[in-house]
Amino acid sequence: MDERLNTPEVRVYLKFLRAHAMMMREIESALKDSEGISLAWYDALTQLALADGQRMTHTKLSQRLLVSGGNITRLVDRMAKAGLVVRRASRKDRRTSHIVLTDKGRGVYERATDAGIPVVQKVFANKMLTDEIPALDAFFRRVLGEEQSETPDRLQAGQASSDPVG
Repeated sequence: MDERLNTPEVRVYLKFLRAHAMMMREIESALKDSEGISLAWYDALTQLALADGQRMTHTKLSQRLLVSGGNITRLVDRMAKAGLVVRRASRKDRRTSHIVLTDKGRGVYERATDAGIPVVQKVFANKMLTDEIPALDAFFRRVLGEEQSETPDRLQAGQASSDPVG
């Protein structure tokens, strides 16, 4: 075995990749069966549904979805053609446009969520123990840069530990 891959942290990361791929396949399948949409479309619909006024600039949506400006333009073009979103010029800045969720888009989002949540429960949420949730939440916040927190001492010192308490 390649020893670079034989650390507890890398082994956990590789398991995360496999688990993520499996979960995404199952969730995407539910979305396709329910509304005929991809996970990327659902993610965009979700971000818009949660946004203030169900609208967002291209730049903000691109940042939320972690995709490039060109990719967000193509995604929005296809979603607009399907009638799920519209582009509206900003009243404050004519150089800016907002992507706005349509009534049809809101309906697709609602039905897709109804179809997807049971799958998320099955492949993800039901696998977590209640006392693991705060630790996982804190971990993913650090990974996403949403929380300023100290790096665990063992990682700062470059020490890999197989001890679960660090």
